[in-house]
Amino acid sequence: MNSTQALPRTRTHRALLSDDVVSSVLSFLAPEAGRAVDPACKMYHNLWRRRCAGLFRVLRSPVGVFYHSEQVTAYGDGAIVANYGSGLKTYSASGEHVSDLLVDIPTPTAVALRGDGTAWVLLSDADLIICVRLDAPTYSSSVIMEIEPERFYIDRANGLGCRVLDIGLAGDKLLILTYPRYSSEQASIIHVVDNATGALLSQFHMYDLPKHGASCLAVQDDMLYVTGLETNAIHTYNWRQGSTEGIIRLGGDLTFSKPFGVAISGKMLYVSEQGDVREEVAGRIWILRLPDDVSSDPTVVQVIPSPDGEELGGLCLNGGQLWCMGPDAQMTHMHLFGPCY
Repeated sequence: MNSTQALPRTRTHRALLSDDVVSSVLSFLAPEAGRAVDPACKMYHNLWRRRCAGLFRVLRSPVGVFYHSEQVTAYGDGAIVANYGSGLKTYSASGEHVSDLLVDIPTPTAVALRGDGTAWVLLSDADLIICVRLDAPTYSSSVIMEIEPERFYIDRANGLGCRVLDIGLAGDKLLILTYPRYSSEQASIIHVVDNATGALLSQFHMYDLPKHGASCLAVQDDMLYVTGLETNAIHTYNWRQGSTEGIIRLGGDLTFSKPFGVAISGKMLYVSEQGDVREEVAGRIWILRLPDDVSSDPTVVQVIPSPDGEELGGLCLNGGQLWCMGPDAQMTHMHLFGPCY
């Protein structure tokens, strides 16, 4: 073969291996399916790893056994779960059970760590929030203070009792997501509480979010993100100002299916879904990149199907790992995801 015959073939070969062409081809491969291209050649290897930056694959599933548990929180290098059936359970980064804490604590459903060996814990059945020492041997000896959100309602005559849905820390403030059980008021409410004393500092109504439509919250700086289980959207607020910022929906034909859990890290938003049995849509985890322009749609980075095809609960990030609860059932579990590489 002479040089004039070899030249076009060489050009074609280089063209096929250009960043643009290879990146376009690899973009159609799911992270778990595309691992086979990794050893193809050095260029594919490097491009594939760049393609998978920030993407996750299943590391371990299922993890643990819980009773009607919906929330998981980053703890150490692993996670802590408010086990509705029996206190708090902690897990290592590899998904191994480490310890049981406060096993006599009644019906916990959410945890907000204070960073000093103590935590706020939501006791769902009592709609009570307690601050506890995690190293205390029993519930009775662990309580530092209690918050009854019912006392935050101004019109107690028409708003008897409340339903506490979730809690989250924003610096030295504790945010409490609630709605009144018996009231003409239809909005979900955020109460801003002093982390040190439990005193109410402010509160605001989320009129764009029906009181039975909220599920979980995540906070980053002044921004609050609340999942709208019935609105199929993520509602955003400035919690310091008590103002509505906007609604995050998926663009085009894409839509959330009963979003439940939410986590935020920089410009990356993580949303888990319950899914819809009637529509035959299983739970998914959406990883989104938020735009600088709040009027624009987010960019879908990855969609992770539920590892067992069931609904999903709350989720959290811890370093390079993503933890997500399974279905809210009598016996449930977690899923652990890690970087593709």
